[in-house]
Amino acid sequence: MNRYLKTFVVLLLLLTIFNISAIAEKPPIMTVDNIKVGQQGYAKTVFKGTQIEKFPIEIINIIEDQSLDSDLILIKASGEKIKEAGGIASGMSGSPVYIDDKLIGAISYKWQEADHRFALVTPIIEMLNLKKESKDVSFYNSLKAVNTPIMIGGLTGRSFDRLKNNLDIKDSRFISTSSASQQSVENPNLEAGSALAVQLVRGDVSVASIGTVTLVDNNDVYAFGHPFMNKGQSNYLMSQAYIDAIIPSRSQPFKIGSPMDKLLGVIESDRNAGIYGKVKKFPNIIPLTVKVEDKTLDVTKEVRTQIINDEKLLGELGSSIILQTIDSTLDRIGYGTSNVSIEIMGSNLPDGRVLRENMYYSNNDIAVSTLSDYYRMMDLITKNPFKEINIFDIKVNVETQKTHDVALIQEAEVLNEEIYPGSKLKLNVVFRPYRSEAISREVTIDIPEDINTGRATLAISGGYTGLPNQREPQEDSGNDVNQAVIEGYKSFDQMLKDYVEAPMNNELVLQIYPSFISRDQINSAPNNLEEDTEEEAEQEASESEEAITSEKPEEKPEIKKYVYTDYVLEGTLTLDFEVKNIPEDNGEKNMTEDRKE
Repeated sequence: MNRYLKTFVVLLLLLTIFNISAIAEKPPIMTVDNIKVGQQGYAKTVFKGTQIEKFPIEIINIIEDQSLDSDLILIKASGEKIKEAGGIASGMSGSPVYIDDKLIGAISYKWQEADHRFALVTPIIEMLNLKKESKDVSFYNSLKAVNTPIMIGGLTGRSFDRLKNNLDIKDSRFISTSSASQQSVENPNLEAGSALAVQLVRGDVSVASIGTVTLVDNNDVYAFGHPFMNKGQSNYLMSQAYIDAIIPSRSQPFKIGSPMDKLLGVIESDRNAGIYGKVKKFPNIIPLTVKVEDKTLDVTKEVRTQIINDEKLLGELGSSIILQTIDSTLDRIGYGTSNVSIEIMGSNLPDGRVLRENMYYSNNDIAVSTLSDYYRMMDLITKNPFKEINIFDIKVNVETQKTHDVALIQEAEVLNEEIYPGSKLKLNVVFRPYRSEAISREVTIDIPEDINTGRATLAISGGYTGLPNQREPQEDSGNDVNQAVIEGYKSFDQMLKDYVEAPMNNELVLQIYPSFISRDQINSAPNNLEEDTEEEAEQEASESEEAITSEKPEEKPEIKKYVYTDYVLEGTLTLDFEVKNIPEDNGEKNMTEDRKE
């Protein structure tokens, strides 16, 4: 077998079918050791619609691989249908092959740029092992999979290209279809040779691989003869497919089609020898609803889809659907402002749900900018190291306008004459909206009663360009030596809480950094003019180190406030101010009005 594989580049044909309602019995099978070169037989597939048709085949050779104790069967196809199609097409993989009416395996691979009438067959014995989860057939690892048809309906332009690039299904041919699904026949019948759709997304948008069923054994379905995404244990949607046509091609003929709208079952195994699924058993799916309103055009569109529950695919599949919905609503690419609301429901979430709202502005592409929070939420949920989150619903609402609702934080001024612990710091902040006159706004922030007196710093920023809201990694306390700390967090709930409570892009962020030591502590500090001896210095250093390790000062909460505005805010400012001790001689007469409040 090795000499064949070194001579040719092998082409993998992917066929996927997801619709089964009839129950079939397993036909008699023929093992490789009973197959002879020159034997005549037939294979079955769908050339048009849902009708299964036969075409002749001949056994050319048995390609043995002694090192891995696995074989492939080389066949040559013929007949009028094969001639019209230009050979064995991408999408015929999984087509069952029979000798003397006995099933020998599934068409699965062929050589690229070679005579398209020749193909390799995966033995049926290898495919039957797919039902066993612990069985991993790996004798195809040296073959190259190319031109596997992935049908995408409901995505166009850059949404289609984005998904194609991000899915990165090796050697697959991505084809845009005119519709997301076809109406199912009244009594769909899934059998050997039927067209199968393996779906990642269904509904108003469809992402599916089209292939052929090899074997139906009661409720068990075997197909493809090669992997789809090679995920091992899987959770794909399964339905029947409708074939529109076979397109001749010099590099590789290929089928085009779309899945039927009736869901028939689940694909549970995706391994090197093929895929395995069950009818009348349904996968875990995540409903994704995207609603976009363009207030400038007074147009609203809503897209409803179901996505497979796969942590590694959820971000890319969902973001492409959201982008398509925004693009089709706006009917343009360019500047604008958007208000976004994302609600996710699932197990292991606080109160069973999480809601994040935000405002975005872009001078170039508001649609792409709007995706940011979706990506962040998906990364936070699907990549967190603490616990599994089983998502069962996602809702995304977007309102857009063709406006420049963005402003620069230009300057700020403290309005208080004197500032005391427990008072309110009053500020006048000046904003400069895009190509407009400056506007000012008075804001306040409470000064804690226990703040250290002395010089403090106020940082002013917009949520869009504000100070980082992530925690710094904490130093090891020395006690939890076996406890991993991920980016300073010890729980998913705290990570999620910090993210949800982070400032929105249109919020003004005020944060006070107080003096590290109060003026009273400075004044009361002893002033030793005499130098310590070397022994005294060492003793003081030792006592200081012991005090630090034994007693850590209680961490005070941040002095921070978010102020809502109508603009996405950019820029940062800092200013210093003096926090004075409260006068004791005149009592309330010297207290500011802010302090009384």
